[in-house]
Parts: sequence; C-alpha cells; structure tokens
Amino acid sequence: MPEAVLTDPPPFAPRARGAVSSNEEASLPREPMHTSRPTSAPHCAPRALGRRSRLALAGILVLLVLLVAAAPAAALSTQYAFTITGHGWGHGVGMSQWGAYGYAKHGWEYKAILKHYYTGIGFTTVDDSVVRVNLRSGLSAVRLTCASDYTVEGTGAATTIPGGTTATVTSSSLGYKVAAGSLRKTYTGAPTFTPSSGALKLITTTDLGDDGAYRGAIRVVSGGGGLMMINHVPLESYLRGVVPHEVPYTWPMDALKAQACAARAFALGNKQPGKSWDVYCDVRDQAYMGIGIEKTRTSTAVKETAGVCPTYKGKPIVAVYFSCSGGETEDVKYVWGGTYPYLKGVDDPYDHYGTLHDWGPLRRTPAQVGGPLGAAGSLRAVYTLKRGTSPRIVKAAIIGSGGTRFIDGGSLRVKLGLNSAWVISTSMGITPAARDGASIASGGSVTLSGRIYPALAEGGKVYLHSYYGGKWQTRGVTTTRKSESLPGGYKAHYSAYSETVSPIATTKYYFSSFKAKSPVTTVKVK
Repeated sequence: MPEAVLTDPPPFAPRARGAVSSNEEASLPREPMHTSRPTSAPHCAPRALGRRSRLALAGILVLLVLLVAAAPAAALSTQYAFTITGHGWGHGVGMSQWGAYGYAKHGWEYKAILKHYYTGIGFTTVDDSVVRVNLRSGLSAVRLTCASDYTVEGTGAATTIPGGTTATVTSSSLGYKVAAGSLRKTYTGAPTFTPSSGALKLITTTDLGDDGAYRGAIRVVSGGGGLMMINHVPLESYLRGVVPHEVPYTWPMDALKAQACAARAFALGNKQPGKSWDVYCDVRDQAYMGIGIEKTRTSTAVKETAGVCPTYKGKPIVAVYFSCSGGETEDVKYVWGGTYPYLKGVDDPYDHYGTLHDWGPLRRTPAQVGGPLGAAGSLRAVYTLKRGTSPRIVKAAIIGSGGTRFIDGGSLRVKLGLNSAWVISTSMGITPAARDGASIASGGSVTLSGRIYPALAEGGKVYLHSYYGGKWQTRGVTTTRKSESLPGGYKAHYSAYSETVSPIATTKYYFSSFKAKSPVTTVKVK
C-alpha cells in the first residue's frame, strides 16, 4: 500500500437515481403476501370484496410491508488500526547522553553540560572508595582464575593459590567450599579472592555475559537464591569499565568527562552500607564490564576528572542518565515519583544527533496493542489524558469495546516494548470492516465511515484511498470533532468522518490522515 497521497480522481460512478444501498435493499419485502381461500367454498372463485373490506386489506398489506422494511439489517462492524510514533530512548530523567554529545560538539565544557541536565548542582572532590558490584547472583557455583598467584581469605589467614589454577566455590550446610588445585577448604565466612598482581579472570560469566578480567577483588556471598559474585573494586577503576560501555569512546572528550562524572555520582549515590553489594553490573544500574572494555580515551576522561563528583547540598546526586531525550527531558516525579530537586525536565536542543531522537511509525493491530495492555474487549484507542513536563505520557486511557481502564506512561512503554514514554498513539477505524464482506448491486452505493483518535484540529482532513484498475486514487473527506465520556470525569476527543461511494467494480478502500491509516476494506460489486 503506497505511502504517498495520490491525486487522480477515484473510480466512482454517480449514484443511480432511485438506487438503494445493500443495507436498504436487504430490508425490502421480496414477494406480496397471499390470503388463503375460504374453506367453505374450495372450488369457487373468491367473492368480490366490498369497499370497506378492500380498504382493510390494503391497510394490512401496508402494515406488513412497513414491518418487514423496519427489520434491522445485519450489524456492521468497525475495524481499527494503530499507528505509534515517538521520540527518544530511555526513561527520560537526568542527562541525555546524545544531548551531552551535542553540547560537547558545540563547545560546552563538561561541568556546564552536567549543570544543564542536573538543576542547581555543585561539585566536590571525593575519595577513591571501594564500590561493590553485583556481577551475578543465584549461582550454584562460582569459578575464577588468575595468571599470577592469588589468595583466598574467608575464615582465618589468607591462603595462596598458584597462578593459572582455577578456583571453584560452592555452598553446603557447613559454609563455603573452595576447591583450587590441591586446596580443599570450607569457610564459614564469605571467601574473598585477591590477585597478587594483575587481575582476576572470571570463568563464571556475569549478568552481561562477560568472562573477562576484573580489577580489585571478587567476594562470593550467599544470597539471591544461591551464590552472588561481588566485585570489590576502587571507584576510579570501576569507572574505567563503565564509561566505554555507556557511550562510544570516540565521542568528544567533554561528553566522555560528563559521563564519567555522572557515573561517579551514580555509584556513590547508590552505596548501600547495610547490604553486601551496592550496584548491579547491568542496566538496572549502570553497565560495567571490567578491563576487557576499557579504552584509552575513556580512561583518560576518568583520569582527568578523578574525584570530581556532582553534588546537591554537598551530597552526591543520584545522577541517572539515558540514551536520548527526543528534545526534552522529564521531571522525576512523573516517572518514579519522589522529590529530587536537581532532576527537573529541561530542553535538550542538541539531542537530534541521537539515532532514536524520532522513531516510528509502528503499525499495530488492536490485538497487538490491546492484548499486552489488558484492554476490555476490542481496543479502540490508547488515549493520552496527561503528559509530564515533557510530552511523555503520565496517564492514558485504554478504551475498549467492553470498557475503559487507565495506565501510566512507564507501564505503557514496558508492556508495548516502546523506546520511550514520549508516545503518540493514533487509532483509525473503518466501517464496514473487511470481515463484514460488504457488497452492493451494480449502480448501488455504500457509506464508509470511521473515527480517528485523538481528534484532528478543527477542519482537519482525512483522505479516502481507493484501489481499482491497478492503481490507488485519493480524495479528501471532511471531519467532525466529537467526544465521548470516560470514567473519572475524563473525555476522549475524536474526529468522525464518512463518505458515500458508488464503485463500478469491486474496490478496496482505506482512510488515512498524516501517518495514520485505517485497515483496508473491500466493497464487492455484484
């Protein structure tokens, strides 16, 4: 089906005078009703009726004709199609990484970039403290090694394990069992492995699927339905394995420095003194892959900003960030709630460099959208009721044939697998639907109609496309703005449209408006 709007006149024939539509035709009586002959005179012709009797009979016939004509035609159905477009990738709160890239390309220094995205912040210098990274949990065993000699310490003094030897940790009712070469020992305390030089190498993969080398120590603790593999690593070493995973190392240096400082603050702001670990190694916090991913340029950005930490009232901020904003970031209260005065929505003019600054259109059926959203009956519309500081959806109505339910923007994004909550959902219907099998006699006509959610601007145009004779043709259709009441005192505004057509042969039709399209229906001409 073509995207372009064609301007050739459609193959419509003028409606024949006196012709009736297929629906009207179906309601007319087929044959006159017959009266039975009197049983008292079976072989005689009926008597001539008197004037009063003739009038009574005529009245009965007229009444019967009206009753048959008033019989309801088969109900026609409406079929909808959904067009989804959007902007940005990620939750939308804090620093847009592509936006920071754009600012750096336009000469902004890294602290200015950070101050733009985190309202009212300052900076302080922090120590190179240890960050505890949960590399993976729920394990039955943890296996690692080291090219150099390394030690294991649990209960009592540390024991040296020769370089090149694989250590395996399992658990039992007695504690942690460590097997490494000739070493067989059970510890009541969580064992910690530390290299004498170089770095430990994982054999058990992380949550990111990595089995490379990691700076610092590896501690194995019980929890999470099994064993957890925790990397105890100095903050600045940790950042060397974060920054090149979060942004390309080829980016402008001030964008890399801004990322390093944001990641530093994020790690410190998520310290959990009462737990055995602070952050995940994947996108539940920030992605970290150890030495194997380190790059010279990103390590330089970490080194040249060593200790520089964005703060608010002297404390490290929760420096959340994401890929690209679509042009505006969002206030945290509309995404996760809470009051973080530095996480305000701001304009993001250089985010257009992002590959998902704009995305769509995505074409979806009512089942593909309504199923994941739990729509009541057949889905008619995903109607936005409230947007945040940015145009991201805060609350939407899921309008189905069986009722309406509500959903927040974050849940909408997750359930439909969308790039962001900055979503424009347009649904467009057509009646009769393809499943109705509409047909007319030659010279007849049928009215095509539908709705588009949300409503178009006053006087907004819809186009009717027809396919006949090997090509598509188009003509404009006027619309009327209407509304329907929803639970909770809300209203959904839509535009209604209709057009009567008289095809001279079997023809396919659909409506469109900008990027939105209705399903295709076919009208057969007998």
